[in-house]
Amino acid sequence: MHLVNAARRFTEKVLDIENCPTETRIFIDKTEKDIASKKIINSKKNVILGIGSSGPTTRWGSKNYINLIKKLIEKKDFFFFLLCGPNEKDIADKILKEVDKNYCMSLDNKKISEIIPLISLADIYVGNDSFGHHVASQCNIPSIIIMLDTPRAYSDYSVNQFRILPEGVNENDVFHDSNFSPDTIKVEKVFKKIFSLLKL
Repeated sequence: MHLVNAARRFTEKVLDIENCPTETRIFIDKTEKDIASKKIINSKKNVILGIGSSGPTTRWGSKNYINLIKKLIEKKDFFFFLLCGPNEKDIADKILKEVDKNYCMSLDNKKISEIIPLISLADIYVGNDSFGHHVASQCNIPSIIIMLDTPRAYSDYSVNQFRILPEGVNENDVFHDSNFSPDTIKVEKVFKKIFSLLKL
């Protein structure tokens, strides 16, 4: 079942409407955004890296994120927020050991109510399919979704969603239990997409 299409059909039926849009906009309280803005570095491009996920098969891996961060900061001023849950702190720690803390901050100990306003102020989301990419895309922020083990329906409802697929793989061939290796998506491909979307 295509989750987005099923939800659209249900909404159209209940509300007796046609062509229900799937593009949405999240309302975030101005006070919460003002608090979050103190963490944003205006002189840099602020990137939410979705390093955590619902399971290990959807993760791109700390090694790839480390290489991406290093490649990006060689070319431009960036700051990275590492989005993961408390039980994924070890992933953030691996990255922070390899990357200067002046470029990164882990969100593993933050509440969702603190994270959502921060996402809404970022320049771009890059990472695994997670709540972060859904929030970002619904805040009109470009969201690069690394597709290893995620059905296309999860990234099929917003113009702000951009899939990165394993080399030679069609979006219809990725689903739960695909188990594509993280190394089938090259850092260079993600790097180029970031620069393209941010028009750098």
